[in-house]
Amino acid sequence: MDTIDQTSEPPSKQTAFRRAEKTYKPRGTGLPDLTSVVDILARNNASDDTVRRIRLTRDLETPAGLPFQTFRHKRPPAYVLASHPDLIIIPDALTDEAQRWLARKCLCDCARPPNRTNLDPFFDLPAEALFAMAARSPRRSNATSRGEPMVLVQCRARNNSTDPGISTPKDKFYLQPAPVGELLERLRWCTLGMQYNWTTKEYDLGTSAFDVDIDGLVRSIAIAATQPENNRGSGRWPCANNYEGDKYVSQAGIVNYYDERSTMAGHVDKTEETMDAPLISLSIGLSCVYLIGGSTRDVEPTALLLRSGDVLVMCGESRLAFHGVPRIIAGSSPRYLVDPFAGDCDSASADYPAWNHFARYLEAHRINCNARKCS
Repeated sequence: MDTIDQTSEPPSKQTAFRRAEKTYKPRGTGLPDLTSVVDILARNNASDDTVRRIRLTRDLETPAGLPFQTFRHKRPPAYVLASHPDLIIIPDALTDEAQRWLARKCLCDCARPPNRTNLDPFFDLPAEALFAMAARSPRRSNATSRGEPMVLVQCRARNNSTDPGISTPKDKFYLQPAPVGELLERLRWCTLGMQYNWTTKEYDLGTSAFDVDIDGLVRSIAIAATQPENNRGSGRWPCANNYEGDKYVSQAGIVNYYDERSTMAGHVDKTEETMDAPLISLSIGLSCVYLIGGSTRDVEPTALLLRSGDVLVMCGESRLAFHGVPRIIAGSSPRYLVDPFAGDCDSASADYPAWNHFARYLEAHRINCNARKCS
Protein backbone atom coordinates (compact mmCIF):
# COMPACT_ATOMS: atom_id res chain seq x y z
CA MET A 1 0.00 0.00 0.00
CA ASP A 2 1.73 3.16 -1.22
CA THR A 3 1.24 6.16 1.04
CA ILE A 4 0.88 9.70 -0.23
CA ASP A 5 4.20 11.50 -0.68
CA GLN A 6 4.23 14.29 1.88
CA THR A 7 7.03 16.28 0.24
CA SER A 8 6.08 19.76 -0.92
CA GLU A 9 6.09 20.83 -4.57
CA PRO A 10 5.03 24.03 -6.33
CA PRO A 11 1.25 24.14 -6.98
CA SER A 12 1.95 24.83 -10.65
CA LYS A 13 3.60 21.42 -10.98
CA GLN A 14 0.95 19.49 -9.08
CA THR A 15 -1.53 17.34 -10.97
CA ALA A 16 -5.25 17.67 -10.25
CA PHE A 17 -5.17 14.37 -8.39
CA ARG A 18 -2.20 15.48 -6.30
CA ARG A 19 -3.94 18.73 -5.35
CA ALA A 20 -6.99 16.78 -4.20
CA GLU A 21 -4.82 14.46 -2.12
CA LYS A 22 -3.22 17.41 -0.40
CA THR A 23 -6.64 18.90 0.31
CA TYR A 24 -7.67 15.94 2.45
CA LYS A 25 -4.38 14.56 3.76
CA PRO A 26 -4.05 14.39 7.57
CA ARG A 27 -2.95 17.62 9.27
CA GLY A 28 -2.96 17.70 13.04
CA THR A 29 -6.01 16.31 14.80
CA GLY A 30 -8.82 18.32 13.19
CA LEU A 31 -11.20 17.05 10.54
CA PRO A 32 -10.75 18.24 6.95
CA ASP A 33 -13.39 20.30 5.22
CA LEU A 34 -15.77 17.69 3.79
CA THR A 35 -18.22 20.06 2.10
CA SER A 36 -16.96 19.05 -1.35
CA VAL A 37 -17.08 15.33 -0.58
CA VAL A 38 -20.00 13.42 -2.11
CA ASP A 39 -21.96 11.76 0.69
CA ILE A 40 -24.48 9.42 -0.93
CA LEU A 41 -26.63 8.96 2.16
CA ALA A 42 -26.78 12.66 3.09
CA ARG A 43 -27.86 14.00 -0.30
CA ASN A 44 -31.23 14.52 -1.92
CA ASN A 45 -30.39 12.31 -4.86
CA ALA A 46 -33.64 13.06 -6.67
CA SER A 47 -32.49 16.60 -7.38
CA ASP A 48 -28.70 16.31 -7.13
CA ASP A 49 -27.03 16.11 -10.54
CA THR A 50 -23.76 14.85 -8.95
CA VAL A 51 -25.32 11.52 -7.94
CA ARG A 52 -27.72 9.43 -9.97
CA ARG A 53 -29.74 6.55 -8.64
CA ILE A 54 -29.90 3.30 -10.61
CA ARG A 55 -31.89 0.13 -10.07
CA LEU A 56 -30.40 -3.33 -9.63
CA THR A 57 -32.22 -5.94 -11.71
CA ARG A 58 -31.00 -8.97 -9.77
CA ASP A 59 -31.13 -9.82 -6.08
CA LEU A 60 -28.22 -9.72 -3.65
CA GLU A 61 -28.27 -13.28 -2.36
CA THR A 62 -26.66 -14.58 0.84
CA PRO A 63 -23.98 -17.09 -0.22
CA ALA A 64 -24.73 -20.74 0.44
CA GLY A 65 -23.11 -21.94 3.65
CA LEU A 66 -23.36 -18.68 5.58
CA PRO A 67 -25.89 -19.02 8.43
CA PHE A 68 -26.79 -15.34 8.64
CA GLN A 69 -28.21 -12.68 6.34
CA THR A 70 -25.35 -10.87 4.58
CA PHE A 71 -27.21 -8.01 2.83
CA ARG A 72 -29.69 -5.60 4.38
CA HIS A 73 -31.89 -5.68 1.27
CA LYS A 74 -32.15 -7.91 -1.78
CA ARG A 75 -32.58 -4.90 -4.07
CA PRO A 76 -30.95 -2.02 -2.19
CA PRO A 77 -30.68 1.50 -3.56
CA ALA A 78 -27.63 1.81 -5.83
CA TYR A 79 -25.99 4.91 -7.28
CA VAL A 80 -23.44 6.14 -9.78
CA LEU A 81 -21.62 9.45 -10.01
CA ALA A 82 -22.46 11.67 -12.96
CA SER A 83 -18.73 11.96 -13.57
CA HIS A 84 -18.29 8.16 -13.34
CA PRO A 85 -21.40 6.38 -14.62
CA ASP A 86 -19.62 3.02 -14.46
CA LEU A 87 -18.71 3.21 -10.76
CA ILE A 88 -21.57 1.60 -8.85
CA ILE A 89 -22.00 2.48 -5.17
CA ILE A 90 -24.25 0.41 -2.91
CA PRO A 91 -24.24 2.23 0.46
CA ASP A 92 -24.73 0.37 3.74
CA ALA A 93 -25.19 -2.88 1.84
CA LEU A 94 -23.81 -5.35 4.41
CA THR A 95 -25.67 -6.28 7.59
CA ASP A 96 -24.12 -5.64 11.01
CA GLU A 97 -23.26 -9.33 11.44
CA ALA A 98 -21.85 -9.60 7.92
CA GLN A 99 -19.50 -6.70 8.64
CA ARG A 100 -18.33 -8.33 11.87
CA TRP A 101 -17.89 -11.64 10.05
CA LEU A 102 -15.81 -9.98 7.33
CA ALA A 103 -13.65 -8.22 9.93
CA ARG A 104 -12.96 -11.58 11.57
CA LYS A 105 -12.10 -13.09 8.20
CA CYS A 106 -9.76 -10.27 7.20
CA LEU A 107 -7.90 -10.15 10.51
CA CYS A 108 -7.72 -13.84 11.40
CA ASP A 109 -8.14 -15.96 8.27
CA CYS A 110 -6.67 -13.83 5.48
CA ALA A 111 -3.63 -12.23 7.14
CA ARG A 112 -1.67 -15.46 7.67
CA PRO A 113 0.41 -17.86 5.56
CA PRO A 114 0.30 -18.85 2.78
CA ASN A 115 -1.10 -15.36 2.02
CA ARG A 116 1.62 -12.74 1.99
CA THR A 117 1.64 -9.46 3.91
CA ASN A 118 3.75 -6.32 3.93
CA LEU A 119 5.55 -7.76 6.98
CA ASP A 120 6.75 -10.99 5.35
CA PRO A 121 9.95 -9.54 3.84
CA PHE A 122 11.16 -8.48 7.28
CA PHE A 123 9.75 -10.95 9.81
CA ASP A 124 9.52 -14.72 10.11
CA LEU A 125 5.77 -14.67 10.62
CA PRO A 126 4.11 -17.60 12.41
CA ALA A 127 1.40 -19.78 10.87
CA GLU A 128 -1.16 -18.27 13.24
CA ALA A 129 -2.61 -14.85 12.50
CA LEU A 130 -0.99 -11.93 14.35
CA PHE A 131 -4.41 -10.73 15.48
CA ALA A 132 -5.24 -14.02 17.22
CA MET A 133 -1.82 -14.05 18.89
CA ALA A 134 -2.15 -10.41 19.98
CA ALA A 135 -5.58 -11.13 21.48
CA ARG A 136 -3.96 -13.69 23.82
CA SER A 137 -0.84 -11.67 24.54
CA PRO A 138 -0.55 -9.03 27.27
CA ARG A 139 -0.01 -5.46 26.18
CA ARG A 140 3.49 -4.14 26.67
CA SER A 141 2.62 -2.01 29.74
CA ASN A 142 0.65 -4.81 31.40
CA ALA A 143 3.33 -7.39 30.72
CA THR A 144 6.03 -5.14 32.16
CA SER A 145 4.08 -4.47 35.35
CA ARG A 146 3.30 -8.16 35.90
CA GLY A 147 6.66 -9.49 34.84
CA GLU A 148 5.15 -11.54 31.98
CA PRO A 149 7.29 -12.30 28.90
CA MET A 150 6.36 -10.53 25.67
CA VAL A 151 5.60 -12.72 22.65
CA LEU A 152 8.16 -11.69 20.05
CA VAL A 153 8.32 -12.43 16.33
CA GLN A 154 11.83 -12.87 14.98
CA CYS A 155 13.08 -10.56 12.25
CA ARG A 156 14.72 -11.89 9.11
CA ALA A 157 17.68 -9.54 9.42
CA ARG A 158 18.88 -11.54 12.44
CA ASN A 159 19.07 -14.82 10.52
CA ASN A 160 20.10 -13.33 7.15
CA SER A 161 16.91 -14.53 5.43
CA THR A 162 15.82 -11.13 4.14
CA ASP A 163 14.89 -11.09 0.44
CA PRO A 164 17.93 -9.61 -1.37
CA GLY A 165 15.55 -7.76 -3.69
CA ILE A 166 14.13 -5.76 -0.76
CA SER A 167 15.92 -2.59 0.29
CA THR A 168 17.09 -2.41 3.89
CA PRO A 169 14.47 -0.37 5.77
CA LYS A 170 15.54 2.83 7.49
CA ASP A 171 13.17 2.17 10.39
CA LYS A 172 15.03 0.07 12.97
CA PHE A 173 11.71 -1.51 13.97
CA TYR A 174 12.07 -3.89 11.01
CA LEU A 175 15.59 -4.93 11.99
CA GLN A 176 14.86 -6.47 15.39
CA PRO A 177 12.34 -8.89 16.97
CA ALA A 178 8.98 -7.25 17.58
CA PRO A 179 5.98 -7.91 19.87
CA VAL A 180 2.97 -9.31 18.04
CA GLY A 181 0.77 -6.37 19.11
CA GLU A 182 3.17 -3.84 17.60
CA LEU A 183 3.47 -5.91 14.43
CA LEU A 184 -0.31 -5.91 14.12
CA GLU A 185 -0.25 -2.10 14.13
CA ARG A 186 2.23 -2.23 11.22
CA LEU A 187 0.06 -4.59 9.16
CA ARG A 188 -0.94 -2.70 6.02
CA TRP A 189 -1.99 -5.34 3.47
CA CYS A 190 -2.31 -9.00 2.68
CA THR A 191 -2.87 -10.68 -0.69
CA LEU A 192 -5.50 -13.31 -1.47
CA GLY A 193 -5.53 -16.00 -4.15
CA MET A 194 -2.96 -15.15 -6.82
CA GLN A 195 -0.20 -13.52 -4.80
CA TYR A 196 0.66 -10.01 -5.99
CA ASN A 197 4.30 -8.93 -6.03
CA TRP A 198 4.48 -5.24 -5.08
CA THR A 199 8.05 -5.02 -6.42
CA THR A 200 7.48 -6.41 -9.92
CA LYS A 201 3.77 -5.37 -10.06
CA GLU A 202 2.92 -8.88 -11.26
CA TYR A 203 1.10 -11.92 -9.91
CA ASP A 204 4.30 -13.98 -9.78
CA LEU A 205 4.50 -15.25 -6.19
CA GLY A 206 2.32 -18.32 -6.52
CA THR A 207 -1.32 -18.90 -5.65
CA SER A 208 -3.16 -19.68 -2.43
CA ALA A 209 -6.77 -20.80 -2.18
CA PHE A 210 -9.12 -17.82 -2.31
CA ASP A 211 -11.46 -17.83 0.67
CA VAL A 212 -14.62 -19.62 -0.50
CA ASP A 213 -17.02 -17.56 1.61
CA ILE A 214 -15.55 -14.18 0.61
CA ASP A 215 -15.66 -15.28 -3.02
CA GLY A 216 -19.33 -16.21 -2.58
CA LEU A 217 -20.10 -12.80 -1.12
CA VAL A 218 -18.29 -10.93 -3.88
CA ARG A 219 -19.78 -13.12 -6.61
CA SER A 220 -23.28 -12.35 -5.35
CA ILE A 221 -22.48 -8.63 -5.72
CA ALA A 222 -21.08 -9.15 -9.23
CA ILE A 223 -24.29 -10.93 -10.29
CA ALA A 224 -26.60 -8.34 -8.75
CA ALA A 225 -24.67 -5.46 -10.35
CA THR A 226 -25.04 -6.85 -13.88
CA GLN A 227 -26.74 -4.46 -16.31
CA PRO A 228 -28.60 -2.18 -13.88
CA GLU A 229 -31.43 0.00 -15.10
CA ASN A 230 -32.24 3.67 -14.98
CA ASN A 231 -34.17 4.21 -11.75
CA ARG A 232 -36.90 6.11 -13.65
CA GLY A 233 -37.72 3.00 -15.65
CA SER A 234 -36.51 4.16 -19.06
CA GLY A 235 -34.33 1.17 -19.80
CA ARG A 236 -30.84 -0.07 -19.03
CA TRP A 237 -28.40 2.40 -17.51
CA PRO A 238 -25.69 3.12 -20.08
CA CYS A 239 -22.04 2.29 -19.36
CA ALA A 240 -22.54 0.95 -15.83
CA ASN A 241 -21.76 -2.77 -16.10
CA ASN A 242 -22.22 -5.02 -19.09
CA TYR A 243 -20.17 -7.88 -17.63
CA GLU A 244 -22.26 -10.98 -16.92
CA GLY A 245 -21.79 -11.57 -13.21
CA ASP A 246 -22.53 -15.29 -13.53
CA LYS A 247 -19.07 -15.63 -15.11
CA TYR A 248 -17.35 -13.90 -12.21
CA VAL A 249 -14.93 -15.75 -9.92
CA SER A 250 -12.49 -14.17 -7.47
CA GLN A 251 -8.95 -15.06 -8.49
CA ALA A 252 -6.99 -12.42 -6.58
CA GLY A 253 -7.65 -9.89 -3.88
CA ILE A 254 -6.02 -7.50 -1.46
CA VAL A 255 -7.04 -6.62 2.07
CA ASN A 256 -5.83 -3.15 3.10
CA TYR A 257 -5.56 -2.19 6.77
CA TYR A 258 -5.62 1.54 7.57
CA ASP A 259 -5.05 3.27 10.87
CA GLU A 260 -6.26 6.83 11.44
CA ARG A 261 -3.17 8.35 9.81
CA SER A 262 -2.90 5.96 6.86
CA THR A 263 -3.30 7.00 3.24
CA MET A 264 -3.20 5.29 -0.14
CA ALA A 265 -1.68 7.20 -3.03
CA GLY A 266 -3.49 7.50 -6.33
CA HIS A 267 -2.96 4.46 -8.55
CA VAL A 268 -4.56 2.28 -11.23
CA ASP A 269 -5.17 -1.47 -10.86
CA LYS A 270 -4.19 -2.77 -14.30
CA THR A 271 -2.08 -5.89 -13.77
CA GLU A 272 -4.92 -8.29 -14.57
CA GLU A 273 -4.96 -9.92 -18.03
CA THR A 274 -8.61 -9.02 -18.51
CA MET A 275 -10.18 -5.77 -17.37
CA ASP A 276 -13.72 -6.67 -18.42
CA ALA A 277 -14.78 -8.03 -15.04
CA PRO A 278 -15.51 -5.51 -12.27
CA LEU A 279 -13.28 -4.91 -9.28
CA ILE A 280 -15.41 -5.20 -6.13
CA SER A 281 -14.49 -3.38 -2.92
CA LEU A 282 -15.94 -3.78 0.60
CA SER A 283 -15.42 -1.27 3.44
CA ILE A 284 -15.36 -2.10 7.16
CA GLY A 285 -14.67 0.15 10.17
CA LEU A 286 -13.71 3.81 9.93
CA SER A 287 -15.07 5.96 7.12
CA CYS A 288 -12.73 7.41 4.52
CA VAL A 289 -12.46 9.98 1.76
CA TYR A 290 -12.08 8.09 -1.52
CA LEU A 291 -10.87 9.83 -4.67
CA ILE A 292 -11.85 8.59 -8.12
CA GLY A 293 -10.34 10.35 -11.13
CA GLY A 294 -9.67 9.51 -14.76
CA SER A 295 -7.12 7.78 -16.97
CA THR A 296 -4.40 10.27 -15.95
CA ARG A 297 -3.60 12.18 -12.77
CA ASP A 298 -4.45 15.38 -14.63
CA VAL A 299 -8.17 14.61 -14.48
CA GLU A 300 -9.92 16.34 -11.57
CA PRO A 301 -11.05 13.57 -9.19
CA THR A 302 -14.36 13.31 -7.37
CA ALA A 303 -14.18 12.90 -3.59
CA LEU A 304 -16.58 10.31 -2.17
CA LEU A 305 -17.31 9.42 1.46
CA LEU A 306 -17.22 5.67 2.07
CA ARG A 307 -18.67 4.23 5.27
CA SER A 308 -18.56 0.82 6.91
CA GLY A 309 -20.73 -1.64 4.98
CA ASP A 310 -20.49 0.24 1.68
CA VAL A 311 -19.83 -1.67 -1.55
CA LEU A 312 -18.06 -0.28 -4.63
CA VAL A 313 -18.23 -1.98 -8.01
CA MET A 314 -15.63 -0.57 -10.42
CA CYS A 315 -16.72 -1.33 -14.00
CA GLY A 316 -15.90 -0.15 -17.49
CA GLU A 317 -13.73 2.97 -17.70
CA SER A 318 -13.64 3.39 -13.91
CA ARG A 319 -11.67 0.13 -13.81
CA LEU A 320 -8.75 2.07 -15.33
CA ALA A 321 -9.27 5.27 -13.36
CA PHE A 322 -6.79 6.65 -10.84
CA HIS A 323 -8.14 6.25 -7.33
CA GLY A 324 -6.85 6.55 -3.79
CA VAL A 325 -7.60 7.21 -0.13
CA PRO A 326 -6.14 10.49 1.19
CA ARG A 327 -7.99 10.55 4.51
CA ILE A 328 -9.38 8.24 7.19
CA ILE A 329 -12.07 9.79 9.39
CA ALA A 330 -11.26 9.20 13.07
CA GLY A 331 -14.07 8.20 15.40
CA SER A 332 -16.44 7.17 12.60
CA SER A 333 -16.80 3.41 13.11
CA PRO A 334 -20.44 2.40 13.78
CA ARG A 335 -21.61 1.30 17.21
CA TYR A 336 -22.34 -2.25 16.10
CA LEU A 337 -18.61 -2.69 15.48
CA VAL A 338 -17.04 -0.87 18.43
CA ASP A 339 -19.37 -2.11 21.17
CA PRO A 340 -17.17 -4.72 22.94
CA PHE A 341 -20.10 -7.13 23.28
CA ALA A 342 -21.70 -6.54 19.87
CA GLY A 343 -20.41 -9.71 18.25
CA ASP A 344 -20.53 -12.14 21.16
CA CYS A 345 -23.68 -13.88 19.88
CA ASP A 346 -22.75 -13.97 16.18
CA SER A 347 -22.86 -17.36 14.51
CA ALA A 348 -19.07 -17.34 13.97
CA SER A 349 -18.11 -16.02 17.40
CA ALA A 350 -16.97 -19.37 18.84
CA ASP A 351 -14.26 -19.76 16.18
CA TYR A 352 -12.50 -16.47 16.88
CA PRO A 353 -11.18 -14.35 19.78
CA ALA A 354 -13.75 -12.49 21.88
CA TRP A 355 -15.36 -9.57 20.07
CA ASN A 356 -13.92 -6.94 22.40
CA HIS A 357 -10.52 -7.41 20.70
CA PHE A 358 -12.03 -6.71 17.28
CA ALA A 359 -14.02 -3.77 18.68
CA ARG A 360 -10.83 -2.15 19.98
CA TYR A 361 -9.14 -2.58 16.60
CA LEU A 362 -12.09 -1.33 14.52
CA GLU A 363 -12.48 1.74 16.71
CA ALA A 364 -9.22 3.02 15.22
CA HIS A 365 -8.90 1.23 11.86
CA ARG A 366 -10.49 0.78 8.45
CA ILE A 367 -10.38 -2.49 6.54
CA ASN A 368 -10.90 -2.65 2.79
CA CYS A 369 -11.33 -6.05 1.15
CA ASN A 370 -11.28 -6.05 -2.65
CA ALA A 371 -11.39 -8.83 -5.21
CA ARG A 372 -10.93 -9.16 -8.93
CA LYS A 373 -10.97 -11.72 -11.75
CA CYS A 374 -7.60 -11.80 -13.48
CA SER A 375 -8.12 -13.90 -16.63
